[in-house]
Amino acid sequence: MCGILALFGESSKIPSLSPLHNRGPDENGYFKSENVFLGHTRLSIVNPEAGPQPIYWKDWVLIINGEIYNADLNIKGTDCFVVPPLLEQLDKNAPKQLDGIFSFVAYRTTDHKIVVARDAIGVTPLYMGITDGKVCFSSLLTAIPLEMSCSVVLPGYSSSFYLGDLPIFNRWKSSYNPWTDLTLTTPNSNQFVETMFRAVEKRLMGDVPWGVLLSGGLDSTIVACIANLLTSKRPDYPKLHTFCIGLNDSPDVIWANKVAKELGCHHTSIEYSVEDAVRVVPDVIKAVETYDVTTIRASTPMWLLAKAIKNRGIKMVLSGEGSDELFAGYLYNLYCPSERHMVDECIRKMDQLHSYDCARANKSMGDWGVETRVPFLDKNVVDFAMNKLHPQFKLSKTHPGGERPEKWWLRETFRPYVPDFVVNRTKAQFSDAVGSRHILALREAAQTAITDEMMYKAKRRFPFQTPTTKEAYWYRHLFLSKFAQKDAEKTVLFTPDSIACSTGDASTWHEKFKKCLDPSGDAIQTAFT
Repeated sequence: MCGILALFGESSKIPSLSPLHNRGPDENGYFKSENVFLGHTRLSIVNPEAGPQPIYWKDWVLIINGEIYNADLNIKGTDCFVVPPLLEQLDKNAPKQLDGIFSFVAYRTTDHKIVVARDAIGVTPLYMGITDGKVCFSSLLTAIPLEMSCSVVLPGYSSSFYLGDLPIFNRWKSSYNPWTDLTLTTPNSNQFVETMFRAVEKRLMGDVPWGVLLSGGLDSTIVACIANLLTSKRPDYPKLHTFCIGLNDSPDVIWANKVAKELGCHHTSIEYSVEDAVRVVPDVIKAVETYDVTTIRASTPMWLLAKAIKNRGIKMVLSGEGSDELFAGYLYNLYCPSERHMVDECIRKMDQLHSYDCARANKSMGDWGVETRVPFLDKNVVDFAMNKLHPQFKLSKTHPGGERPEKWWLRETFRPYVPDFVVNRTKAQFSDAVGSRHILALREAAQTAITDEMMYKAKRRFPFQTPTTKEAYWYRHLFLSKFAQKDAEKTVLFTPDSIACSTGDASTWHEKFKKCLDPSGDAIQTAFT
């Protein structure tokens, strides 16, 4: 994980890379020629001695934030060096050949061609700014010049254009299987287990201390169990290090400790207070660059955990993001009315993931110079879950308390590897599981910060994605105090009618969802009691 900044159309100015320093604290470099600037800040994980970017190959100059898992590390000693040769051969279709996560900008000095691309899921962030014929690309919104109109480069999109032109982006990734032909086939569980093992093993690529984020829930435990089995065979790292965070009465702390003890991990449990949570909210919003309520709630403890992990010398962690979107893990999915609804909702969730969990995991950790790697978002895992696994294996045949809980197929598939007490544990959203008092404290802080009169005028002040609660209004206010770029608000995807992380469409699935006045996962359970 690194930070990139590209400016095209600025003749003399050398911009500061300081807004990206946290993402790449180890070293930095830049390329400058007339009307072109390519800057990079590096977090050194693979071959730390390889030196800073940009990467130079023939006439290409490249800056990239990412990890490429199908690269030959014997070539130039860095995984990202594989990209320029692909650009020479395939131009804007080069991303199709990459197995990994990435946002990159490449410039060819001979003809001033520029190629920009972002990975299929959007694990790494990428923003664009435009004004008066000048174009900017950056890993962070905060690095976009204030005079520019900013937007998000969507996941799975790329552009090939020339200096002096404006980019036109086209989708390079394939669409998900729409399941128009709903032929039920039994999934090969053993094959999927092998796919997950390969996904975790790829992400162990690196030459620095690393660990696993362990909440004690199903997804993080699957990743931890696989990593534990793999590391036991590696002489360089014989004992797995795991990390969790929570309030002193947090369910996650209890469950994570149980899992770590079962696996024999070196486990670190970080405790924080509700006062800590409220105090750092402005810092979290600046880091994650959002005003989405659920994302900020979950990002706050993750940001605090990243600080503790950084202080312990860890530079990379594995995490379980993506599983809930792929396998319908959120509690509202228990009330999905049909296979067709399930397919459509999973597609919507995956298309939006870059704005929510990917942003949280990447930017919360990235603000402290820690890279998050996500095995569930491996291209082959995603292909299986979205294109090959029949929606019948994501649907629950009964409501909560019945014989099939959320992610029942995933639970049964990994039952031989995961402790039974985890397989049988009910889904808890991260912001709930670290301690519900955390959420109550944030609501109370918002009540103090935002008056009834401010809420009365909310539509006038925020005509776009108008906040409907004082907590949402507070976050929006803090966001605008941090980001003054034109259209900054429009870079955020905010769903005010979300039910326990649902999309707006899914919030209509059940009449009782109307009683869920909060996006918390616990609200689902409350509505049905």
